[in-house]
Amino acid sequence: MNLAHRRTRTVIILAVALAVASLGWLLAAPKLAPRTEEMPVGDARAAVDYTPSATAEDLGMPFYPGAKVTDSFVYRATAPGGKRVLYYAAAVLSSADSPDKVAASYHEKLAGHPNAEALEGEPGRRLVLAIAVGDEVKTVTITASDGGSRIELVRTSRPSTPSKPLKPRRRQQVA
Repeated sequence: MNLAHRRTRTVIILAVALAVASLGWLLAAPKLAPRTEEMPVGDARAAVDYTPSATAEDLGMPFYPGAKVTDSFVYRATAPGGKRVLYYAAAVLSSADSPDKVAASYHEKLAGHPNAEALEGEPGRRLVLAIAVGDEVKTVTITASDGGSRIELVRTSRPSTPSKPLKPRRRQQVA
């Protein structure tokens, strides 16, 4: 297996793991109103914006034609001065079309025309298409569902590291 193929496979595996983890959170989380919160990033505070619905523009890829959006959200974290720290958008869609038809459509529409990688596991057969450009990864995960397809779209950026190393907090002794 050549290095490029291993990198592609690694990106796909990491993207699927991230998508599965985020999807579990997405399904378990209650619907929340848009909000902005703060979180520590090094010595500064970052603004985290949460939006309870994502658009095709947020995801940087089209929704499958005729598919119903069943759930979605967007997180944007920015440091003081507007520098992006993290971006994460996800959407779950359902379609009456077969997983193979959906995968063929995304193969044609996504930049670079990625091929679908078939993964077999406990949740069943999944078709995964992934592209990585710059600091972003976009994945499309397709599974068979109720005579059609369940489509998971995820767009995420690599988290930015703080300009200074983080100092660990002192451990407190418990009596």
